[in-house]
Amino acid sequence: MEKINLNQDWQFSLETIPTPLKIAKKAGAIGGLTQRIREDFTERLEIGAGGQHFLNLISQGQPAVGIQHLAGMDLTTKETDFHWQTVNVPHDWLADQPFVNRPELLMSGSKEPGIGYYRKCFSLELEAEKKQQVTLRFEGIMGIANLWLNGIFLGEHFSGYSEWELDVTELIHYAGEGENVLLLQVDTTQGAEGWWYDGAGLYRSVSLLLTPKLTLDHDFAYVYTKELTADGAVARLGSEIKVVNHLEQEQHFSLDIQVADQTQRFIDVKVAPLGECILTPTFTLHDPQLWSPEKPSLYQLEVILSQGTTDQKKLVESLTKSFGIRTFAYDETGFYLNGAPYELKGVCEHQDFAGVGTALTRDIVAFKLEKIKAMGANAYRSAHHFASRDLLELCDEMGILVMNENRLLESSPWRLNDLKDMVLKSRMNASLAFWSIANEEVIGNTLFAQRMATRLCNLVRSLDYEHLLVSAELLNPDGIIDEEYIKIFDVLGVNYPEAGVMGAGLAKIKAHQPQQPLMCTENASYFSTRGIYRDNAALCQTNNFGSLYSMVLPGKRQPGDPGVGGTAHPEEVMDFYASHPFMGGVLLWTAFDYAGEPSPFAWPAISSQFGILDRCGFEKDYFYYYQAKWRKDPVVHLMPHWNQAGLTFDDANQTEIRVFSNCEEVEAFLNGRSLGRQKCGPHSNHWWTAFEAGELLVKGYQNGSEVARDYAVTGGDAVAVTTEVLFSGDQIELIACQTVDAKGQPTPLAAEEITVSVSNGRVLALANGNPADHEQQNSETIRTFSGKALVVVEKHGSQPTKVTATCSRLAVTPA
Repeated sequence: MEKINLNQDWQFSLETIPTPLKIAKKAGAIGGLTQRIREDFTERLEIGAGGQHFLNLISQGQPAVGIQHLAGMDLTTKETDFHWQTVNVPHDWLADQPFVNRPELLMSGSKEPGIGYYRKCFSLELEAEKKQQVTLRFEGIMGIANLWLNGIFLGEHFSGYSEWELDVTELIHYAGEGENVLLLQVDTTQGAEGWWYDGAGLYRSVSLLLTPKLTLDHDFAYVYTKELTADGAVARLGSEIKVVNHLEQEQHFSLDIQVADQTQRFIDVKVAPLGECILTPTFTLHDPQLWSPEKPSLYQLEVILSQGTTDQKKLVESLTKSFGIRTFAYDETGFYLNGAPYELKGVCEHQDFAGVGTALTRDIVAFKLEKIKAMGANAYRSAHHFASRDLLELCDEMGILVMNENRLLESSPWRLNDLKDMVLKSRMNASLAFWSIANEEVIGNTLFAQRMATRLCNLVRSLDYEHLLVSAELLNPDGIIDEEYIKIFDVLGVNYPEAGVMGAGLAKIKAHQPQQPLMCTENASYFSTRGIYRDNAALCQTNNFGSLYSMVLPGKRQPGDPGVGGTAHPEEVMDFYASHPFMGGVLLWTAFDYAGEPSPFAWPAISSQFGILDRCGFEKDYFYYYQAKWRKDPVVHLMPHWNQAGLTFDDANQTEIRVFSNCEEVEAFLNGRSLGRQKCGPHSNHWWTAFEAGELLVKGYQNGSEVARDYAVTGGDAVAVTTEVLFSGDQIELIACQTVDAKGQPTPLAAEEITVSVSNGRVLALANGNPADHEQQNSETIRTFSGKALVVVEKHGSQPTKVTATCSRLAVTPA
């Protein structure tokens, strides 16, 4: 299979453009923006000799008039009729739009929905007689999409979270036939899929796939673990390989299928005209390298399709796909990976990122996953939508278990088709462990839902033979469930079982149904604003020590009120799991802050504050809490910063020092004076002290020796901006900007407007993690938040990029 990337040089417009026709009177004759726009009529539509004669007859020798009268073809549109900007994919047009104060848009990011148009002209240097299939693949279009190609309406696609593939073999203009024209209308005014920020437009890759007429179905190819012996010494694998014949004659072919060091050969297999053939060889591997987050060992499936005799065999096509050998199980005691109990240390995550919206490149996805792994996590829930190809492939390689999620509990024909397609595309990913069929559906546990859930689960099980099926439910305090409904799933997922607002629902279910497998599918939702240590409703900021704003009650509350600080504090989550190990682990809401859903505040807040990292990927304090819980290497983290103006004091004028550590002992020092050594607490260690400018230091000890330390210094006025490369990928570089004082120490209270320039690259976006930042997105200036800002850079060529951040009143200290 040859893949032609179509990501570059699209024309985009948000202008009001008349929607082209969808129903045509004559083939290929919609015209306008859906076709080539030229002065010469004959370049717009290929017309045969008979057609030319007919048009002349009905129009007194004016074929342009004839085609307009006969077919209603639009011949009046010109290239200059509308303003177009050149964009590259991935592209989220909503990210650049201004914020608006409309209550109905608050949850989805306070951005106006709209209708956008993408147009692309391209030539295909391929001879038509080469007899190849041509497939157009959109990996993600956010909004209801309508598509035209070369004057023909191709159809409509609804979900932004599923791929869209179209066979355009006969519709493409080949070499010598002129250029091709794609016109895509994307409409986000008909409703949002999420109660979070969805984005808008062509936010994932677009490509043409060229395959032979006799071809391997690359997405369908599947190797799976049928059985793994108790000692893991022997693995029995099954496989499914599909060959598709697009020719009108019966074809004979041979297949060589290799898994690890084993090859199976199928000779002179027949496939019917315009038919398909599925082969299901099995393999037995001794002493296999098992896939796990700790050791993500990958094997390769290699398939070679050929035709002809043994002596004159001709290669037709080949494919290579990675897979992992592993097994998943779940019972009333918890989760099992490869036959052994395994604790899920997981996060839930939406798919947007600072500055770029949902237009995430593979590099940005890799950066996010690296941060999640660095925290010590081993699992990822794609909430609440199908995971992308990039996400799954990177999780395969990096070692992160994935819960892939179906968007809605609906068995409508188009949603069933989306689910089938996405199961086939992702079932072979080594990282995939769970399918979540639905999330917090209000119709759950009803007969109506039971019928649809049965249909969805049967569909998944008919295609996928390994993975566990879950429904993520928000329980009621009385523990009322429909037993027939939950029997449909392998595991009953429970959201926020640790939270007081959920009451005793889980305990009642466990008491009445002790054999029911149960798992945490969502935990925590803890409020925190990076670098902030006091609540401030006017600025939409929450205290990292624990906010007094509530998830469920208005205004500032008292400690202990329902939902104060978020659905549950991290300490409550970890205590809950320690006393309920049958829940399998945790899936924290969320890894990163995300646009939309700005609880506990309304406008002017425009993003969530549930993240363990902010939208830029800058760590909040509780990142290190989980790191201390989940990692084995020494961890010591000190909070807060040590600048008086940003601290909270009690009635005795003292402020809290909190330390997260996994060492045996920790000791705090203020300006060299010990505040006391303590044995490491179950969650954290605390000291209270009057403020004294200078250095706050904490040391971690193991067997009496220092093994880790962290410190904070009272910062002076910001006098410079430093830059640091956080991540450098194939195409994207992420640069952190930090204001510092005269001694080079960070200034965590600074809010400086800085100007950014880059050489050997282009600034894609600037961001700062402020949950109420309404300043218009641009590629030149950004105001730091808690002393930091982020630059997202697109690399140009092989030369290293150089980013400079300046402030009109500050000096510059290059990285």
